[in-house]
Amino acid sequence: MLGWKMLGGLMLMAMAGVSQGAFWHKPPGAPEQGFGSRENDITDTYFEYQFGSAAEGDQTWYYVPAQLKYDTTAPVVVFLHGFAALIPKLYQTHIEHLLKQGNIVIFPQFQKATLTGFLSEAGLFAPADQSLWAARAVATVNQALDELGEQVQADEVYLYGHSLGGLIALAWQAEGGVAPRAAVLSHPQVNAQEGIPAFVRAFLRIIEIPWRDYAPDIDFPVVILNGDEDTIATVEQSREILSLLSAVPSAELYIAQRDCFGYPCVSPNHGGPLDKIQGLPAHLKLFSVSGELDSLDWRFYFAGLDAVMAGWQQQLPFDPGHWSNGRPVKPVLVEALSAE
Repeated sequence: MLGWKMLGGLMLMAMAGVSQGAFWHKPPGAPEQGFGSRENDITDTYFEYQFGSAAEGDQTWYYVPAQLKYDTTAPVVVFLHGFAALIPKLYQTHIEHLLKQGNIVIFPQFQKATLTGFLSEAGLFAPADQSLWAARAVATVNQALDELGEQVQADEVYLYGHSLGGLIALAWQAEGGVAPRAAVLSHPQVNAQEGIPAFVRAFLRIIEIPWRDYAPDIDFPVVILNGDEDTIATVEQSREILSLLSAVPSAELYIAQRDCFGYPCVSPNHGGPLDKIQGLPAHLKLFSVSGELDSLDWRFYFAGLDAVMAGWQQQLPFDPGHWSNGRPVKPVLVEALSAE
């Protein structure tokens, strides 16, 4: 009798696991239609061009699809990398997603990419001036635009910045960068000391971009993408950015929610926008950062930029998808700039 009771209890526990979450439930993949999907792909072929020097901090890649979105011209995405995420390969799937839709992508490597150069620019040997990085990004993007010439749809230049790249985007207008139609800030990191152990901070000297002075003058739409699991560029940081964008036509903050109903978790941490960190096993976190291609990429980061480029500036229609048993993934939260 006791054996049957135990068996019944185990069955109840198993049923509870099915309803509440278990490792065998899998997160959604890429959407078949809509933003973030391949629905609007027009080509699988693109050409890569490169100029500048890793040692000088002005190495730049730009990519041109074989078929441009408007036949002879195409929108341009200026893809601004995160701190130490210096190579396009870390964002390759997102870049290729944009190219397949006929868009041009420019990727400026605005930090020095040699070991000694990078250490110096981290503020170890001399003060690191973040405004210098922004100036490099603007200058090299201007050069790339000149080389692209008439292929550029001049009124459709978009900024997409991850982490430090989001900070560079906030300085873009002040540094005299080409006027963007809109900017998407993905987990923007505006506090240079955030996430750095206290014993390391004592050795760093960083001249920060005065972004709080710049933000009130920004006059293009801004969309911020963040996640409630980010401990490096926190949601509170994003809320402060949002609060200072007083001159923009529109500004909204979207917050992806951690959802561990199954395995792997939907994990919107600071590394969420990265496609893949080579050598780091999927879903393993180091310093609160993981990097893998997952549903968040397709359904949040890719989809968010797609929507903005399609003309959406408010109430972006995110579809987080469903777990393999049909349960909806937690929805994306939205906060808008106050009218006050």
